[in-house]
Amino acid sequence: MPKKKPEMPTDGPTAMRFIMEGLMRDLGRDRADQEQNDKDRAQDLVYAAMEARTATEMFKLVNTALELDPANVDARLMRADFRGLEGEDRIFELKDIIAEGAKSLGKKAFKEMVPHFWGFIETRPYMRARQHLAEEYRVSGRLEEAVLEYNEMLALNENDNQGVRYELLPCLLALDRLADARKLMQRFEDDCTFSVVFTWCRVLERHLSGDPAGAKDALVVARKQNPHMEAYMKGHRKPPKNLPSSYAEGSKEEAVTYADVLLLAWRKHPGALVALAAP
Repeated sequence: MPKKKPEMPTDGPTAMRFIMEGLMRDLGRDRADQEQNDKDRAQDLVYAAMEARTATEMFKLVNTALELDPANVDARLMRADFRGLEGEDRIFELKDIIAEGAKSLGKKAFKEMVPHFWGFIETRPYMRARQHLAEEYRVSGRLEEAVLEYNEMLALNENDNQGVRYELLPCLLALDRLADARKLMQRFEDDCTFSVVFTWCRVLERHLSGDPAGAKDALVVARKQNPHMEAYMKGHRKPPKNLPSSYAEGSKEEAVTYADVLLLAWRKHPGALVALAAP
């Protein structure tokens, strides 16, 4: 049976209180609706900023988005880039952005959306912020903290739509965490044939495991998968500052994209570079 609506009190003070309570409920709903509308508009402005043709246009759109929603994660990330924050200042800002993003998502999201976090549009700004933090740890040489961030992201989103495994694996090898590196390669087994990061990391892993024959076999696979990477490994080419926006497997663009992160691991093990340089 349908629920009956509460009857309107007839006495003066009670009736007035009843009316005021109803008005307050309506006002609360209106405010909540307006806040949500502002958040939606802010995110639309962020998307427009991502496609802006000039830095000036992008800056204006980001500022307008933050006026509507000061906690917008993507807008705060873009503002941090505009401010040119580096090192500890950037790490502090990223941590604050992530904390705000987690608060906005709410505890329920971390219970119901795991381990497919990226599959929900509302979680993606938060995941982007975490990747920014992990990358900042990595480039700052704080590899253990980077590994922790990458692993937590994989726990949130087991399909790894962001490709954080391609940054995690070299960090593990740079830290001599061979068992963890092997587990990651087993988890994403197909990448050991098709990914420049995994094929070249496999060469290093076999070398560090004391398996020269296995390293030699892995090198054959790596050279076949992407022959362009070896020039960066041997120091014949330097990775450019500007990376391509996209790449195909086995292409020069793929090698350029991952040369720096692979060199992070290889340079920690000069003996492997010597072995690679041998004919």
